[in-house]
Amino acid sequence: MKLFRIIKNGVRDAFKSVYRNFSLSFASISSISFTLVIVALALLVAFNVENFSKKAGDNVTIVTYLTLGTTEEQAKEFEKTLKDMDNVQNKWTSQTPEERKNALATEDDFLSSVATLIDKPEEVFHYRYDINVKDIDKIDETQQDLKSLDVVESAEYGDETITKMISMFDMAGKVAIAIALVLMVVTVVLIVNTIKLTIFSRKREISIMRVVGASNLTIKNPFIIEGFIIGLFGSIVPVLVTIFGYAAFYEHLDNGHFMTFWLEFINPYPFVYWVSLMIVGLGVLVGMFGSSRAVRRYLKV
Repeated sequence: MKLFRIIKNGVRDAFKSVYRNFSLSFASISSISFTLVIVALALLVAFNVENFSKKAGDNVTIVTYLTLGTTEEQAKEFEKTLKDMDNVQNKWTSQTPEERKNALATEDDFLSSVATLIDKPEEVFHYRYDINVKDIDKIDETQQDLKSLDVVESAEYGDETITKMISMFDMAGKVAIAIALVLMVVTVVLIVNTIKLTIFSRKREISIMRVVGASNLTIKNPFIIEGFIIGLFGSIVPVLVTIFGYAAFYEHLDNGHFMTFWLEFINPYPFVYWVSLMIVGLGVLVGMFGSSRAVRRYLKV
């Protein structure tokens, strides 16, 4: 009951403090809102960049041809080897020589007539496998492992532009997260300074509380709750920007795609709700941490 009473009084005093020091509280709320908007944008960019990398990685394939004359049994042994390779996804596509001949027969009149002349497709066409990897960073290693197999004639993935863009996306994602972390530190500093001014304006009140025997928890509690309130109110605008802004942006895309099919943005729902929850959590934690740090540093309680 005593703890409940302390928390109840702390909430009451925190709201009174926010009201009495409205200009300072509004400055803190505005600072948090501005910072969290940028943090929200950084998070949206970071998550979508990760999605770009995943999509691009899924679409990079190692086109592998087996040697001419490979038998069906040898092809099956090759497929068993693929299943044992750590970086190979179990969703490769393949074409037998007969299937490649039939595909040629569906082309224009000249090519279809050529296809009819081929009696033994295994002597003309290679077995073909389009292989996807699990980790795009290890694609060169996987390519060399494939080339080392006797049954493999060639294994190429050739699309270096995509792999370079994946590296660029990874770097952009790390930069976005770094920016978000820096901004959170800046927000903590702003809150600490704002709470410091609030504490200074209430020094006489705090001195009286100490004289009458108020505990450290009783003194600190309203400030920590005040930080919670400031962080909560400061996250309202960023949450609205995240939910409605991202949804409006997504609606202007072509089914979530930008320029190319693998530049696919994450569907807004429930994605924006998770990001909003993170923003609220960050705002509240930063507000409480900033207030707690200010109390500890400047009240020495």
